[in-house]
Amino acid sequence: MSRLKFEVKKEIIDLIKSGRSLNQIIKETGMGKTTIYYYIKKIRGRKYKSIKLNLSNDELIGEIIGLFAGDGYYLNNENRYDYRIKIFFNSKENKLIEYYRNSFYKLTGKFPGVVRSRSVKIMQMSGKILCNFVLGYLSFSNRKTATVALKDKSYYKNKEFMRGFLRGLVDSDGYVRKDRKEIYYGSISKMLFNDFLKGLNIFNFKYKTYLQKSKYSDFYKVRISGDEVDRFKSFIKPVKRL
Repeated sequence: MSRLKFEVKKEIIDLIKSGRSLNQIIKETGMGKTTIYYYIKKIRGRKYKSIKLNLSNDELIGEIIGLFAGDGYYLNNENRYDYRIKIFFNSKENKLIEYYRNSFYKLTGKFPGVVRSRSVKIMQMSGKILCNFVLGYLSFSNRKTATVALKDKSYYKNKEFMRGFLRGLVDSDGYVRKDRKEIYYGSISKMLFNDFLKGLNIFNFKYKTYLQKSKYSDFYKVRISGDEVDRFKSFIKPVKRL
């Protein structure tokens, strides 16, 4: 964390001593949550439970990585020591949100917060440890949506991880049809799409692929149908239904 000017530091300390809450101090100073918490911890002692990652469940890790690869965003503000993971959901996807809140709790020992912004709900959790952990599995450029992919293809060898990874990807950028035996997944990242197909191949699922071309971004799509849907639902256990 970069050194704060004396006046700013004093203002933060005075606000803490006055009894202001964490959120009130953030609002009044414009400083990041982690910076404020650093000084709260020094003055009041630790009151917020720190993240301790559970690395024993590869399937759990896989589904969180898949979910973030599809609909995730991260904030990395070195100056404010502010690191956050955000996952975007349709505002009506309450069942899906609750499932993945529990998944993050199983991984970190903490429940992520959820805020609403117009037609979406944003699930978010702060912590450099968590950010570095998630980003350690993926590679992408500034345009994440079009370039994201698994960083190390050796993850293909871990079937439990890949099982969860397929679930997270379908729950973010795919869906299971309620009215017929169809499962769809799509991405504008060709590399992530290939990661998904590799997962299907590992578990011997049958599927058909499609390419929708446009002047902006090509869209890669896969369809699973018939009896393969029942096998996918039983083994992969996606949560999302449309």
